[in-house]
Amino acid sequence: MIGKTLYNASIRVVKSIAERGHIFDTTEIAYEPLIEAYDKDEVKKVLLDKYPQFFPEVKIYEKETKDTAQFFYVIIKKLSNWQLEQVNSGEWICKNCDELHINRYFSRPRYTNKPPFVGLLFCDNGNCIDEYKIKYYKDFELPDDANYVNGSSPNYIYKCTEKSTGKCYVGKTRNAPFFRWWNHLTHSSSPFGLYLRKTKLSDWTFEVLEILPPNIEDKEVFRIESEYIVRFDAINNGYNSLISNKKVL
Repeated sequence: MIGKTLYNASIRVVKSIAERGHIFDTTEIAYEPLIEAYDKDEVKKVLLDKYPQFFPEVKIYEKETKDTAQFFYVIIKKLSNWQLEQVNSGEWICKNCDELHINRYFSRPRYTNKPPFVGLLFCDNGNCIDEYKIKYYKDFELPDDANYVNGSSPNYIYKCTEKSTGKCYVGKTRNAPFFRWWNHLTHSSSPFGLYLRKTKLSDWTFEVLEILPPNIEDKEVFRIESEYIVRFDAINNGYNSLISNKKVL
């Protein structure tokens, strides 16, 4: 006898039907991600045993009908090769919370292809990957894009302020300020960048505090940036994680 096959199945209900009998609105009310069976008829028996309340006539429809009454039907599919690979993928551990998952099919991991996180797996709740990035980038500042910096590019000290709280973030860049702010909104994985993307752009003010010449030494830029961080208390009452020059404290 041929071995059993892995299926998934969903039970749906038609909530309303438009004119001429066309399906208007359907809702999935139950989903079985993995059923081992010889064929679809056996899958239907499994569904009937587990969800008898949806099939009072002991009959399971596998397609939509034009019945004007509310009814239930099922969609049954064999697992694809990709899904089978996920079933057989083996256990994996979340890089952030160390939770052990049985495989990638029942517990789909979240991951990113952006360095330096390539190959790391996280719980698919959205929190673990963000928490890990916050810890990883705790002492990092968003780097400039070297493609947009040249010998005549000045140094900017800028401040982003949340209107409702007065809390701010102070940074430095040789990129154009608008470009820098766009990077914070789209690319930064620092605690400030992650928080910024959860708010509205209209919640913030963005300003250039000082423009420094292109030939200024980096240590002087760090000193001036740090002075502003201290002046606005941007670590204790803001979104900066560290100070560049501890001598100004």
